Amino acid sequence: MFAFTTRDDVEDFTVFDVSDSVRARGWQVPAYTMPQNLEHLAVLRIVVRNGMSRDMADLLLDDIRRAVAHLEKHGRPTTAEEAHVAYHH
Repeated sequence: MFAFTTRDDVEDFTVFDVSDSVRARGWQVPAYTMPQNLEHLAVLRIVVRNGMSRDMADLLLDDIRRAVAHLEKHGRPTTAEEAHVAYHH
């Protein structure tokens, strides 16, 4: 199992955004806040199952890198609720 977070200087997105981005590529990499006395820390968790190949690990890392690069460029995705989306026809 691996748990990790973003660098301290990352402000435009969170581990929850990374989790959502890689989920869109088919990966289950949940994000969690830590327990009592560490609630300010949120991490991504990867559980490596027996039989996971090096090729599969490389694909996962590539998708995480791709997600982070996209989020660094565009920031946290804006939800429809945040954007107050209204359709006028």
